[in-house]
Amino acid sequence: MKTVNKEVKALSKTVKLATIVIAVATLNGCLMTSPYWNQEFDSHTDVVPLQAWTTQKQYDIKYECAKASHAGLYPFGGPIVWNHIETVTPPNKSGKDSFGAKMYSAGIKRVLPASCWRKDPANNIWYSAVRAVQIKPTGNVTYQNFDKAGLECLGTEIGKATSWFGWFGKSCVKTYSNSNNTIPYVIFRATS
Repeated sequence: MKTVNKEVKALSKTVKLATIVIAVATLNGCLMTSPYWNQEFDSHTDVVPLQAWTTQKQYDIKYECAKASHAGLYPFGGPIVWNHIETVTPPNKSGKDSFGAKMYSAGIKRVLPASCWRKDPANNIWYSAVRAVQIKPTGNVTYQNFDKAGLECLGTEIGKATSWFGWFGKSCVKTYSNSNNTIPYVIFRATS
């Protein structure tokens, strides 16, 4: 009986590791956790924390911002101008999950340029959009983003699985309405 239990545990561990490998191989970019969708700041001149996570430290992460409104990116239907904020090289130091998978943090704090904010005349609120893009030789990859509920989902699922990839397939990321397509940027606001 003990031999069967050991074999089942070994098989279970192998399946978990295979799932992690598949998740890493299919992961589209990585994650940007700050700012989150519809986060509110006091002023459009406040420092904005930009936080992205990657499994691939060899590729730089570029942060960009654009004007937005309460209804989406601005101008509607027109060409969106993405302004470069900063390019960050992930550090050599990583965090490891219980399976030994590594995750690298690439966070900065910046005041966004005025060219990234728009005061929406419909409600007098300032709106901006930010995206994180990993620069790869095979083509740049835009990161996945979250709203507040999605961040809670992310933390819960990572905790339950004790794996950085526990959130994968759990519908934590922000998607377009009535779609499974992830939104490649996050819109947030400031009251003044």
